[in-house]
Amino acid sequence: MRIPISEIKINPGRREADPTHIDELSKSIADVGLLNPITVDSSHTLIAGLHRLEAAKLLDWAEIECTVCSIDSIRAELAEIDENVIRRSLTNTEVSSLLARRKKLYETLHPETIARNRPGHVSNHQRSSDNVSCEPKVKSFVEDTAEKLGVSTRTVERHLYLAEHLTPKASEILKKMDKQPPRSELMKLARLEPDRQAECAAQFLSSEIKSVNTYLKQGEPETAGTDTPSSFDSFMESSSLILNEFERLSSLFAASPDFTDEQTETARIQANKLREAADRLTAQLEGRR
Repeated sequence: MRIPISEIKINPGRREADPTHIDELSKSIADVGLLNPITVDSSHTLIAGLHRLEAAKLLDWAEIECTVCSIDSIRAELAEIDENVIRRSLTNTEVSSLLARRKKLYETLHPETIARNRPGHVSNHQRSSDNVSCEPKVKSFVEDTAEKLGVSTRTVERHLYLAEHLTPKASEILKKMDKQPPRSELMKLARLEPDRQAECAAQFLSSEIKSVNTYLKQGEPETAGTDTPSSFDSFMESSSLILNEFERLSSLFAASPDFTDEQTETARIQANKLREAADRLTAQLEGRR
Protein backbone atom coordinates (compact mmCIF):
# COMPACT_ATOMS: atom_id res chain seq x y z
CA MET A 1 0.00 0.00 0.00
CA ARG A 2 1.09 3.59 -0.61
CA ILE A 3 1.54 5.82 2.43
CA PRO A 4 2.27 9.56 2.50
CA ILE A 5 5.93 10.04 3.35
CA SER A 6 4.98 12.79 5.79
CA GLU A 7 3.14 10.16 7.91
CA ILE A 8 6.11 7.81 8.25
CA LYS A 9 7.87 8.10 11.61
CA ILE A 10 11.50 7.24 12.33
CA ASN A 11 12.47 6.22 15.85
CA PRO A 12 15.01 8.58 17.45
CA GLY A 13 18.46 7.08 17.90
CA ARG A 14 18.31 5.00 14.73
CA ARG A 15 21.64 4.74 12.90
CA GLU A 16 21.98 7.56 10.38
CA ALA A 17 21.70 6.85 6.67
CA ASP A 18 24.73 7.13 4.38
CA PRO A 19 24.36 10.21 2.09
CA THR A 20 26.41 8.59 -0.68
CA HIS A 21 24.22 5.50 -0.62
CA ILE A 22 21.09 7.66 -0.65
CA ASP A 23 22.32 9.56 -3.70
CA GLU A 24 23.18 6.37 -5.60
CA LEU A 25 19.90 4.75 -4.61
CA SER A 26 17.84 7.77 -5.69
CA LYS A 27 19.39 7.57 -9.17
CA SER A 28 18.55 3.87 -9.39
CA ILE A 29 14.98 4.44 -8.21
CA ALA A 30 14.57 7.26 -10.71
CA ASP A 31 15.65 4.88 -13.49
CA VAL A 32 13.83 1.65 -12.59
CA GLY A 33 11.44 2.59 -9.79
CA LEU A 34 11.24 1.28 -6.23
CA LEU A 35 11.77 -2.47 -6.53
CA ASN A 36 11.37 -3.31 -2.83
CA PRO A 37 8.82 -1.51 -0.63
CA ILE A 38 9.92 -0.18 2.75
CA THR A 39 8.55 -1.87 5.88
CA VAL A 40 6.54 -0.03 8.53
CA ASP A 41 4.42 -1.12 11.47
CA SER A 42 0.71 -0.42 11.97
CA SER A 43 1.48 3.06 13.34
CA HIS A 44 3.59 3.85 10.24
CA THR A 45 6.84 3.72 12.17
CA LEU A 46 9.72 2.62 9.96
CA ILE A 47 11.01 -0.91 10.52
CA ALA A 48 13.24 -1.36 7.47
CA GLY A 49 14.17 0.73 4.44
CA LEU A 50 15.65 3.98 5.75
CA HIS A 51 17.85 4.52 2.69
CA ARG A 52 14.95 3.89 0.32
CA LEU A 53 12.80 6.33 2.28
CA GLU A 54 15.47 9.04 2.22
CA ALA A 55 16.04 8.44 -1.50
CA ALA A 56 12.31 8.92 -2.11
CA LYS A 57 12.45 12.19 -0.18
CA LEU A 58 15.39 13.27 -2.33
CA LEU A 59 13.21 12.62 -5.39
CA ASP A 60 10.42 14.74 -3.86
CA TRP A 61 7.98 11.84 -3.71
CA ALA A 62 4.80 12.51 -1.75
CA GLU A 63 4.02 8.82 -1.18
CA ILE A 64 5.97 5.57 -1.06
CA GLU A 65 5.02 1.90 -1.39
CA CYS A 66 5.06 0.19 2.02
CA THR A 67 4.67 -3.26 3.51
CA VAL A 68 2.83 -3.00 6.82
CA CYS A 69 4.12 -5.59 9.23
CA SER A 70 3.89 -5.88 12.99
CA ILE A 71 6.83 -6.86 15.16
CA ASP A 72 4.71 -9.70 16.59
CA SER A 73 4.16 -11.20 13.14
CA ILE A 74 7.91 -11.13 12.47
CA ARG A 75 8.63 -12.94 15.74
CA ALA A 76 5.89 -15.48 14.97
CA GLU A 77 7.40 -16.27 11.56
CA LEU A 78 10.87 -16.58 13.10
CA ALA A 79 9.52 -19.11 15.62
CA GLU A 80 7.78 -21.02 12.83
CA ILE A 81 10.99 -21.24 10.80
CA ASP A 82 12.95 -22.45 13.84
CA GLU A 83 10.38 -25.17 14.53
CA ASN A 84 10.32 -26.30 10.90
CA VAL A 85 14.11 -26.57 10.73
CA ILE A 86 14.30 -28.46 14.04
CA ARG A 87 11.24 -30.72 13.74
CA ARG A 88 10.99 -31.49 10.03
CA SER A 89 13.28 -33.64 7.90
CA LEU A 90 14.42 -31.06 5.36
CA THR A 91 16.91 -31.14 2.52
CA ASN A 92 19.97 -28.92 2.63
CA THR A 93 18.53 -26.57 0.03
CA GLU A 94 15.27 -26.28 1.99
CA VAL A 95 17.17 -25.43 5.17
CA SER A 96 19.28 -22.88 3.29
CA SER A 97 16.18 -21.22 1.87
CA LEU A 98 14.53 -21.02 5.30
CA LEU A 99 17.65 -19.60 6.93
CA ALA A 100 17.93 -16.95 4.21
CA ARG A 101 14.35 -15.94 5.04
CA ARG A 102 15.17 -16.05 8.76
CA LYS A 103 18.13 -13.74 8.18
CA LYS A 104 15.92 -11.19 6.43
CA LEU A 105 13.36 -11.28 9.26
CA TYR A 106 16.01 -11.16 12.00
CA GLU A 107 17.75 -8.17 10.45
CA THR A 108 14.40 -6.42 10.04
CA LEU A 109 13.79 -6.97 13.73
CA HIS A 110 17.39 -6.08 14.68
CA PRO A 111 18.83 -3.78 11.99
CA GLU A 112 21.82 -3.04 14.21
CA THR A 113 23.12 -6.58 13.51
CA ILE A 114 23.53 -6.02 9.77
CA ALA A 115 27.21 -6.37 8.81
CA ARG A 116 28.81 -2.94 8.34
CA ASN A 117 31.19 -4.16 5.64
CA ARG A 118 28.61 -5.73 3.35
CA PRO A 119 28.81 -4.19 -0.14
CA GLY A 120 26.22 -1.46 -0.58
CA HIS A 121 25.50 -1.16 3.11
CA VAL A 122 26.24 1.76 5.40
CA SER A 123 29.90 1.66 6.36
CA ASN A 124 29.65 4.00 9.34
CA HIS A 125 30.66 2.44 12.62
CA GLN A 126 27.82 2.19 15.08
CA ARG A 127 28.21 4.68 17.89
CA SER A 128 26.91 4.16 21.39
CA SER A 129 24.36 6.92 20.76
CA ASP A 130 22.90 4.88 17.88
CA ASN A 131 21.35 2.37 20.26
CA VAL A 132 17.59 2.73 20.57
CA SER A 133 17.59 1.37 24.09
CA CYS A 134 19.91 0.32 26.89
CA GLU A 135 19.13 -3.37 26.40
CA PRO A 136 22.03 -5.85 26.19
CA LYS A 137 23.77 -6.07 22.85
CA VAL A 138 21.82 -8.20 20.38
CA LYS A 139 23.53 -11.34 19.07
CA SER A 140 24.48 -11.54 15.43
CA PHE A 141 22.15 -13.46 13.14
CA VAL A 142 24.61 -16.35 12.85
CA GLU A 143 25.12 -16.59 16.62
CA ASP A 144 21.39 -16.39 17.38
CA THR A 145 20.49 -18.96 14.72
CA ALA A 146 23.19 -21.40 15.79
CA GLU A 147 21.98 -21.18 19.40
CA LYS A 148 18.31 -21.56 18.49
CA LEU A 149 18.88 -24.56 16.21
CA GLY A 150 21.61 -26.22 18.25
CA VAL A 151 24.19 -26.20 15.46
CA SER A 152 27.57 -24.56 14.93
CA THR A 153 27.98 -21.06 13.53
CA ARG A 154 29.95 -22.64 10.67
CA THR A 155 26.91 -24.74 9.71
CA VAL A 156 24.74 -21.62 9.59
CA GLU A 157 27.32 -19.78 7.48
CA ARG A 158 27.51 -22.66 5.01
CA HIS A 159 23.73 -22.73 4.59
CA LEU A 160 23.73 -18.98 3.98
CA TYR A 161 26.46 -19.44 1.38
CA LEU A 162 24.30 -21.99 -0.43
CA ALA A 163 21.27 -19.70 -0.31
CA GLU A 164 23.27 -16.81 -1.74
CA HIS A 165 25.29 -18.63 -4.40
CA LEU A 166 23.16 -21.52 -5.70
CA THR A 167 21.26 -20.26 -8.75
CA PRO A 168 17.44 -20.57 -8.75
CA LYS A 169 17.65 -22.93 -11.74
CA ALA A 170 20.11 -25.26 -9.99
CA SER A 171 18.00 -25.18 -6.82
CA GLU A 172 14.87 -26.15 -8.74
CA ILE A 173 16.67 -29.13 -10.27
CA LEU A 174 17.97 -30.26 -6.88
CA LYS A 175 14.43 -30.12 -5.43
CA LYS A 176 13.45 -32.92 -7.79
CA MET A 177 15.96 -35.32 -6.25
CA ASP A 178 14.76 -37.95 -3.79
CA LYS A 179 18.09 -37.66 -2.01
CA GLN A 180 20.24 -34.61 -2.56
CA PRO A 181 24.07 -34.69 -2.62
CA PRO A 182 25.78 -34.04 0.74
CA ARG A 183 26.30 -30.43 1.74
CA SER A 184 30.01 -30.62 0.93
CA GLU A 185 29.10 -31.34 -2.71
CA LEU A 186 26.49 -28.59 -2.73
CA MET A 187 29.16 -26.14 -1.55
CA LYS A 188 31.32 -27.11 -4.52
CA LEU A 189 28.32 -26.82 -6.83
CA ALA A 190 27.57 -23.32 -5.52
CA ARG A 191 31.08 -22.19 -6.45
CA LEU A 192 30.59 -23.06 -10.13
CA GLU A 193 29.59 -20.49 -12.72
CA PRO A 194 25.78 -20.10 -13.02
CA ASP A 195 25.45 -21.97 -16.35
CA ARG A 196 27.60 -24.83 -15.12
CA GLN A 197 25.62 -25.10 -11.88
CA ALA A 198 22.43 -26.03 -13.74
CA GLU A 199 24.25 -28.52 -15.97
CA CYS A 200 26.00 -30.15 -13.01
CA ALA A 201 22.76 -30.30 -10.97
CA ALA A 202 21.00 -31.99 -13.91
CA GLN A 203 23.71 -34.65 -13.98
CA PHE A 204 23.26 -35.23 -10.26
CA LEU A 205 19.52 -35.66 -10.89
CA SER A 206 20.07 -38.18 -13.70
CA SER A 207 22.64 -40.06 -11.55
CA GLU A 208 25.32 -39.49 -14.19
CA ILE A 209 27.67 -38.20 -11.50
CA LYS A 210 28.13 -38.58 -7.76
CA SER A 211 30.46 -35.64 -7.22
CA VAL A 212 31.25 -32.21 -8.61
CA ASN A 213 34.84 -33.33 -9.18
CA THR A 214 33.56 -35.98 -11.60
CA TYR A 215 31.63 -33.31 -13.47
CA LEU A 216 34.72 -31.09 -13.69
CA LYS A 217 36.87 -33.94 -15.02
CA GLN A 218 34.57 -34.67 -17.93
CA GLY A 219 36.44 -34.31 -21.19
CA GLU A 220 39.79 -34.00 -19.42
CA PRO A 221 42.61 -36.53 -19.80
CA GLU A 222 43.26 -38.81 -16.85
CA THR A 223 45.96 -37.40 -14.56
CA ALA A 224 47.72 -38.58 -11.46
CA GLY A 225 47.06 -37.03 -8.10
CA THR A 226 43.27 -37.34 -8.06
CA ASP A 227 43.17 -36.00 -4.52
CA THR A 228 44.39 -32.56 -5.61
CA PRO A 229 40.99 -31.09 -6.65
CA SER A 230 39.41 -32.25 -3.39
CA SER A 231 42.27 -30.81 -1.32
CA PHE A 232 42.11 -27.53 -3.21
CA ASP A 233 38.33 -27.30 -2.72
CA SER A 234 38.76 -27.89 1.00
CA PHE A 235 41.48 -25.24 1.13
CA MET A 236 39.29 -22.67 -0.67
CA GLU A 237 36.24 -23.47 1.45
CA SER A 238 38.19 -23.14 4.70
CA SER A 239 39.87 -19.90 3.59
CA SER A 240 36.48 -18.42 2.62
CA LEU A 241 35.07 -19.24 6.04
CA ILE A 242 38.16 -17.75 7.75
CA LEU A 243 37.76 -14.55 5.72
CA ASN A 244 34.12 -14.34 6.80
CA GLU A 245 35.20 -14.71 10.41
CA PHE A 246 37.79 -11.93 9.96
CA GLU A 247 35.05 -9.65 8.64
CA ARG A 248 32.82 -10.57 11.58
CA LEU A 249 35.65 -9.83 14.03
CA SER A 250 36.17 -6.44 12.41
CA SER A 251 32.47 -5.65 12.71
CA LEU A 252 32.38 -6.79 16.34
CA PHE A 253 35.34 -4.58 17.23
CA ALA A 254 33.90 -1.58 15.36
CA ALA A 255 30.60 -1.98 17.20
CA SER A 256 32.27 -2.26 20.63
CA PRO A 257 33.74 1.13 21.52
CA ASP A 258 33.63 0.25 25.22
CA PHE A 259 36.72 -2.04 25.20
CA THR A 260 39.01 -1.28 28.11
CA ASP A 261 42.68 -0.58 27.44
CA GLU A 262 43.55 -4.05 28.70
CA GLN A 263 40.93 -5.69 26.47
CA THR A 264 42.13 -3.70 23.45
CA GLU A 265 45.71 -4.83 24.10
CA THR A 266 44.60 -8.46 24.41
CA ALA A 267 42.67 -8.14 21.14
CA ARG A 268 45.77 -6.62 19.49
CA ILE A 269 47.92 -9.57 20.61
CA GLN A 270 45.35 -11.99 19.22
CA ALA A 271 45.26 -10.06 15.92
CA ASN A 272 49.06 -10.30 15.70
CA LYS A 273 48.84 -14.08 16.12
CA LEU A 274 46.33 -14.23 13.27
CA ARG A 275 48.64 -12.14 11.09
CA GLU A 276 51.59 -14.39 11.90
CA ALA A 277 49.53 -17.46 10.93
CA ALA A 278 48.60 -15.78 7.63
CA ASP A 279 52.31 -14.96 7.03
CA ARG A 280 53.27 -18.60 7.58
CA LEU A 281 50.66 -19.75 5.08
CA THR A 282 51.86 -17.18 2.55
CA ALA A 283 55.44 -18.41 3.01
CA GLN A 284 54.31 -22.01 2.40
CA LEU A 285 52.58 -21.00 -0.82
CA GLU A 286 55.61 -19.01 -1.97
CA GLY A 287 57.78 -22.08 -1.30
CA ARG A 288 55.74 -24.13 -3.80
CA ARG A 289 56.45 -21.81 -6.73
